[in-house]
Amino acid sequence: MFGEAHREIEKSAIRMLRTVKPMISDLNTYLNKAVPDTRLTIKKYLDCKFEYLSYCLKVKEMDDEEYSYAALQEPLYRVETGNYEYRLVLRCRQDARVRFAKMRSDVLVKLELLDQKHVQDTVFQLQRLVTAMSKYHNDCHGQLKEADVFPIEVDLSRSTFTYADNANEFNDDDEEEDEEEENNGGIGEAASGDLISTE
Repeated sequence: MFGEAHREIEKSAIRMLRTVKPMISDLNTYLNKAVPDTRLTIKKYLDCKFEYLSYCLKVKEMDDEEYSYAALQEPLYRVETGNYEYRLVLRCRQDARVRFAKMRSDVLVKLELLDQKHVQDTVFQLQRLVTAMSKYHNDCHGQLKEADVFPIEVDLSRSTFTYADNANEFNDDDEEEDEEEENNGGIGEAASGDLISTE
């Protein structure tokens, strides 16, 4: 009866593990795929942002250069030759701005999805875990309650817990203590004999 209860407990444990295994797989997908993918998207977004801001800074530097030459009323070579470099930097800034806006929207979408998955899916998985553990605990409790074999009566002879090795060790200790007492007694008698002889 007790062995049958243990077999049922094992079956309950296997059922619980079958419930928990897909849950671990889902969490691993979240940790090993969704989170690294979002990190990679954020890294690409930061690269686009840095590129866009670099072009903005370059345009501002070229504008400041033009204003300074105009204030001094001196001609600027690139302006006189068609200002091709400035127009090229403006075009690159516009392209970088488009890429930056696209990557920013991608990052916002992925962060929102990741947050929703974290809030909803993690709570759902934890509820599944708690439910599986509770069901396993109740099943085990029910099986052990039915297999009520306690108290166990055992008929043991008096010599069951007598160990020969320990008995010898204790006897050796007793013999050593007896020898020490005899030695101390002999010394005491010799000392008393010396005291008597000195009188």
